[in-house]
Amino acid sequence: MSSDVEQLELLRDLAFGYDRDLAFNATTAPAGDGGGLTVERFEITSRYEDRVGGLLLQSVEAEAPRPLILVGHPGTLDKSSDYVLWPAEQWVARGAICATIDQAGHGERAKRPVSMEDFQRWPMRRLDQSLQTVVDWMRTLDYLSERPEVDADRVGFVGFSMGGMRGAPFVGLDERVKAASFCISGASTLSGRGGSAGELADQLTDPGAYAPMMAGRAIQVVAGEHDDLITPEATQRFYDRLSEPRELVWLPCGHWDFMPQGIAPVGPFLERHLAFGG
Repeated sequence: MSSDVEQLELLRDLAFGYDRDLAFNATTAPAGDGGGLTVERFEITSRYEDRVGGLLLQSVEAEAPRPLILVGHPGTLDKSSDYVLWPAEQWVARGAICATIDQAGHGERAKRPVSMEDFQRWPMRRLDQSLQTVVDWMRTLDYLSERPEVDADRVGFVGFSMGGMRGAPFVGLDERVKAASFCISGASTLSGRGGSAGELADQLTDPGAYAPMMAGRAIQVVAGEHDDLITPEATQRFYDRLSEPRELVWLPCGHWDFMPQGIAPVGPFLERHLAFGG
């Protein structure tokens, strides 16, 4: 093993490490019901005592245990956005359980309004939030895996835009995720702080660096042919680094008009690889 590879692995251990026996101090409360499903708000403690809030959606009629799908929202949105809840409700109706969290710097965790310009303007803030979000997903999966209604052997992930970019290191590092769909996501298109430190920071967060780690698990990439944010070239770079089983779906849309047609291929993919909905 080369010294560069060893250094990167050590950096990843430090960047994404956390105390596995850290108490969740979980709180839960009803957050809505209707249409045959219930919504529960949960909150757990993550690394650095960060409190992470999430929503858990499940059917009132489906038998437990059921597959779990973790859903990552796009940048500037949050766990309560229709962008993630609308598809989640469809997958719940087919027999899954879905969970979404406020990613670092978003939703209830935002200290200030979030804009798209933030992602390019403050690369170190972007780095901090990306690293924290990966750990938050791991902690969320730790917590939900202990719940009796969840089948911890059938865990999937769906990430939209930033949700997929931040979710790629999580999926690559956490082998409990058996299938993942990355929508309007790809290899990094953003520049870091520059210099050697910036290069290492980019290696820690670039989704393309984690694609090879997903080998042996089912990965889907759904992209817009006219995407001007996560370009087709960036999508292709990410996909080319994946191993089988993998699939790439191109849709005649851009980034901002991905919904609603964008989720059409995602549900069938999840059902095939997580064994539900039949």
